[in-house]
Amino acid sequence: MVFAVSSSKTEITVRYSETDQMGIVHHSNYINYFEVARTDFIYIIGQTYKGLEDMGFMLPVLHVDCQYRSPAKYDDRVIVETKIKEYNGVRMTFEYVAYRKEDETILVHGSTSHCWTDKNLKPIMIKKRSPELHEKLLQTMKD
Repeated sequence: MVFAVSSSKTEITVRYSETDQMGIVHHSNYINYFEVARTDFIYIIGQTYKGLEDMGFMLPVLHVDCQYRSPAKYDDRVIVETKIKEYNGVRMTFEYVAYRKEDETILVHGSTSHCWTDKNLKPIMIKKRSPELHEKLLQTMKD
């Protein structure tokens, strides 16, 4: 499964410490992979998480969904493809597809939902606070 141009691809090599006794990636590590991929996605809109926080914006996680399809193992190269699935100016949902680079087997499909807030965790409307950022986010959703 490949998303439109408005997605990012992050390559992660599975480390030994991320595997369990069965020799496969422990399920909890995919949430970390999502975070790494989401951070990379922010770069494609010309921002960094630190830059957003310096502007007074926070993006806490509200919900995580992860559907496991096939296991990854030590030293596999995993590609996590990320895109914005939904965005309304306050809430945003990222969608992720992780697959093994070598054979493109889908490993995990997931999503994370977020809310834009100020540093006091009060929800904010990005369109009003940063029209430029709002437009960049909308642009990534166009095919």
